[in-house]
Amino acid sequence: MKKRYFILIIVFLFFTNVNGYSQKENHSSNSGLSTTLENDFLHPPIVYRPYVWWHWLGSNFSKEGITKDLEAMKASGIGGATIFNISSSVVESHLPTLNNPWPDQTYRSPKYWEAIKHAASEAKRLGLDLGLHNTVGYSTTGGPWIDEAQSMQQLVWSETIIEGNTNISQQLPKPIIVADEGWGKTGRTVSWFKDIAVLAIPANKSSIKLTEVLDISSKMDANGILQWSSPIGKWVVYRLAHASTGRPPHPIPDDLLGKVLEADKMSLSMTKLHWTNVIEPLKTHLGPLLGTGLKHFLIDSYEAGNQNWSESFRSDFIKLKGYDPLPWLMTFNATVRNGKKANNPQDPLLPTQREIENKELSARFEWDYKDVISQLFFTNGWKPAANMIHAVGMQVQHEAYGGPFSIVEGSALADIPMREFWSGRKTPANPVVTGSARAAGRNIIAAEALTGSPIYSKWSEVPSFLKPTLDGGYATGVNRMVLHHWVHQPFDDKYQPALGMGWWGTHFSRYQTWYEPGKEFFQYMSKVQTMLQKGETTIYALSLGGDSPLTDIISKDVFLNKLKVVNGKIVLPSGRSYFVLTIPHNGKLLPEIVSKIEDLLQQGATIISAKPVASPSLSNYPNSDVTITKLANSLWGKENIPVKQIGKGILYTDSSSKGLNNILEKLGCLPTYKLLNPDLDIQIQQRTNGKASWYFIANVGEADKKFTVSFSVLKMIPELWDAETGTIFQAPIWRTQNNATEVDLILPKHKSLFVVFRKNIPTGLDHLTGIEASSEYQINTLKSGVPVLESVIPVTGIMHFKSGKTKSFDLKSADTIPLKFTEEVTFHPPVGKSFISNIKTLGSFSNNTADSIKYFSGTATYKISFDLSTSSLKNGKDFQLVLGKVYDLATVKVNGKMNRIFWNPPFTSDISDLLKVGTNIIEIDVVNSWHNLLVGDEQYPADFEWGVDRGANGRMMKAYPDWFLKNQSRPEKNRKAFVVWYYHKKDTPLLPAGLVGPVYLIAKQYIPLTIE
Repeated sequence: MKKRYFILIIVFLFFTNVNGYSQKENHSSNSGLSTTLENDFLHPPIVYRPYVWWHWLGSNFSKEGITKDLEAMKASGIGGATIFNISSSVVESHLPTLNNPWPDQTYRSPKYWEAIKHAASEAKRLGLDLGLHNTVGYSTTGGPWIDEAQSMQQLVWSETIIEGNTNISQQLPKPIIVADEGWGKTGRTVSWFKDIAVLAIPANKSSIKLTEVLDISSKMDANGILQWSSPIGKWVVYRLAHASTGRPPHPIPDDLLGKVLEADKMSLSMTKLHWTNVIEPLKTHLGPLLGTGLKHFLIDSYEAGNQNWSESFRSDFIKLKGYDPLPWLMTFNATVRNGKKANNPQDPLLPTQREIENKELSARFEWDYKDVISQLFFTNGWKPAANMIHAVGMQVQHEAYGGPFSIVEGSALADIPMREFWSGRKTPANPVVTGSARAAGRNIIAAEALTGSPIYSKWSEVPSFLKPTLDGGYATGVNRMVLHHWVHQPFDDKYQPALGMGWWGTHFSRYQTWYEPGKEFFQYMSKVQTMLQKGETTIYALSLGGDSPLTDIISKDVFLNKLKVVNGKIVLPSGRSYFVLTIPHNGKLLPEIVSKIEDLLQQGATIISAKPVASPSLSNYPNSDVTITKLANSLWGKENIPVKQIGKGILYTDSSSKGLNNILEKLGCLPTYKLLNPDLDIQIQQRTNGKASWYFIANVGEADKKFTVSFSVLKMIPELWDAETGTIFQAPIWRTQNNATEVDLILPKHKSLFVVFRKNIPTGLDHLTGIEASSEYQINTLKSGVPVLESVIPVTGIMHFKSGKTKSFDLKSADTIPLKFTEEVTFHPPVGKSFISNIKTLGSFSNNTADSIKYFSGTATYKISFDLSTSSLKNGKDFQLVLGKVYDLATVKVNGKMNRIFWNPPFTSDISDLLKVGTNIIEIDVVNSWHNLLVGDEQYPADFEWGVDRGANGRMMKAYPDWFLKNQSRPEKNRKAFVVWYYHKKDTPLLPAGLVGPVYLIAKQYIPLTIE
């Protein structure tokens, strides 16, 4: 019997090509690279696998559950996990679930440390990369060891109106302090503050001179009494201080409510204090497992709010900017206000914004203010933290965005820089994280992936729904998915699906109904990530800041101190090199930036930058602008010439995307690929190792797509690598045209593949370049490597070959063999006993009249029996099983042997190799989500007390019921599931479930696509 791989049921016309350009020199042999690439693709090592976020809910953790979770992760194809210590019920007001079963297992209790050590030991045993979010909750850095003086600081003040020309002896009011608890609301108040200064300004003036800001700090004593001989006029006196923002990490374990604060992010001493309190106890309790069993710390996306002061902020500002910020605070701009907005015009907390000197200079001060905050977040916050983490042999994973700091610096600093994207949405590119990470030489760019909101994630998620969003992440530069979430399940296995992270997240878990067949979904991720972590992405241009997806991105510090020009290319410490450096700006650049531009041009760099007209900073004003004007006229000329030779380099002025592309074209930097008929639903990511090149291509849209891709690769054979099926085969149809290899594709919705170039074209190879056909067809490949044309309907046509030869074909219609399944269907629910029921007609379980089937969730097993004659298996046909509509995953066995696990449509598979003469038996296991069972439970009374109801987001179980704590039978026998957050109600619509079909066999003939 012939043996072949089934590729795709919809026609693929492939015309491809490869890029030999590599940004890092690679001396490995092509054959070795090719073999390793293929082996790792087919059998991904653990380092290439997806990770998960492993949330521990309050005191609900157990050693038994830890071992089961970690073993299930390993078995699923997960490569690592990050522990989060969060609240027992994740809602924005921190309402904990009451009556928790292990109240003594508080954060950092003896049992907590035992559990952490056990997790680290088990992870090491299993070869998993285990980490810990550095603080309680998921944002950001802090804990119970931080008091108000050590926490994030904000400017606060009181305001007093004083009549002039009098001798004042008056108690100044204490500054007004308002805590900003963000999502972690507990009603906590803050009271500690420390005076900074007392300033007086003329009242009722919206614009004042710098000399009109009077520093009268020496006139106030330690008790806040002001003794001052005020000048003539009416004055507003501000008692300035700094105090805690009151922002806590969130959402935190129940026993810490009201007891935690975010650490000061701009104070070096507070950064060291925080990380010492994180690391030292772990050293004590984990010993040698720190760095070997527990391997990374995470800093999740920034949700700690604004900070605009610290203990040494004034001196730090003066050191960085060369002038005192104190009088300029009287502008009360948005940064001085720390982002607060007035509730009403008379709000005493928010004085009227003013101009000091003029609007321009006031704006420059605010630019400086933001810049200093950003610099201090990095130099006193993220950087020393990374040093302390590295000192104990651990890595930093960081989502470095969302706060008042540089995304570029934070992403480049992290060992594993991270982005995020949510399920059910078009995947955002976030080019700043990606470009910064690439420039820093970070080969792994991770993402908090598929975070779910209740709109999409109600224990209803299945892999086919998640795939297009996932593929969008891969196509925009992510190559390690960190799945949100895999919540720790500490209870007995009879309680399912058990814990979730409140209403948030996609429910990956060993309790998922599709846990077993879903392993193929994880394998898909591993195969894709293997390919996307190998090699690197070709980028020709480097950018100072900006957010262009066409460039890598660097910070000001790297630009000023770490660039080299070698043979006309810009070279980074990471080894990455670029033909062009682009400097986007709004007409303002710092003098040192312009000076460095001149230096790099003299060395031979090619730079794109519009002519600057001023500095954005107040530092050294107005001399800074004089310097800018002088340098700009020298470099760009008074006429602002579009292209100019300077030293060994060239300066261009058109910094638009079009301008960049035009310059790259002039330099011979051709795009690595080009979508000839652009379509936003077709997304592509390129990688190369200098010898081979490969391209991830995904259709993230809702329709099949026909398109042509031109690859800038020559003299190499295009191969198609399918991560969903694990098959590798030579592209059946391709051509060389316009100095590139072109591939015409018809890619079904939500499908993806790699086009790989690793082998040279043999001399004299004749191959297909196109097909003219009367109707649709499929192209598949035999295991022998021979491509074949197949069709369900009659099709005639002509094949065209590279040599110019042609070949006519006439393919008859395929035979359709209806298949009848046995009426007995076996149902295996995730909880409760299996049962058998007679199903006379295929259809959705949700339409069944029997409640046991209507509300069924789990695995249903169907069987099909049919006979084949000797002649039917010897007439040159191959047999494809078509399942039709399936909700949601299917595992197919033929005559007792595994055929395929389906997690993504179309549900069609070649079963030719498994058929035999006589009676054949097909067994189909179909799995649906938890959704319908959970709706079924709501048809019966609750045997627990309801807590807060969040409407469409769901409602919580208020407390663990006594029957659960005492391990008794539950009072309501008809309720099958046990969860702590309920998305469903009695009238929640059911989802389609089961095998709907139609199910049939197609006996198709094929025609070899060869000239012989």
